[in-house]
Amino acid sequence: MKPRMVDRSEPPEPFDPNRKWARVTGINRLGFVEFEFSIGAKELTVELMLRPEAFDEFCKMQAVEVNDPYHLLANRRS
Repeated sequence: MKPRMVDRSEPPEPFDPNRKWARVTGINRLGFVEFEFSIGAKELTVELMLRPEAFDEFCKMQAVEVNDPYHLLANRRS
C-alpha cells in the first residue's frame, strides 16, 4: 500500500466519534473490497476486507462516508 502524505500545515479536524469513514484501497483477486475504516478521526484506521455485499451492508449500518479515490467500486460486477 502506498503511504499517504499528511498535510500538517492545517490543524486536524476535531475528534468526532459520530463520524465514520471507509476508504477503499483495492479489490482483491477473490473480489473482496479492501478498505481502511475510521471512527472519529481519518488518521486512525484499521484495514478490513469484506465481500462486496457485506461491504455495502456494513457501510449502510455504520453510516460511513465512503471514499473511493480510484473508482474501484464503480468497476465491480454486481
